[in-house]
Amino acid sequence: MDKNEKPVGLNVNIDPIRTPILYADAIRVNTNENGVVMDVAQTIAGTPQAVVVSRIGLSKEHAEKLAKAIIEQISKQGIFVTSKAKIIN
Repeated sequence: MDKNEKPVGLNVNIDPIRTPILYADAIRVNTNENGVVMDVAQTIAGTPQAVVVSRIGLSKEHAEKLAKAIIEQISKQGIFVTSKAKIIN
């Protein structure tokens, strides 16, 4: 998008039956020269295991926009963002 262009609004329709919210408490992020892949997972209580519930691939540019949007939304809630993260090995 050109710097002078304004973003176009996007209407998103969500069917809660077909697109449930999947709980996740761990994310593994992998990057290479082409982009970013996030494995979003649920840890299994009492074990060192996790189950990936979704994989999300983004260009580096979109990953940067996502990071900024998350920080913006969290800061609106008055929650302090730290650099701590849970990583799956």
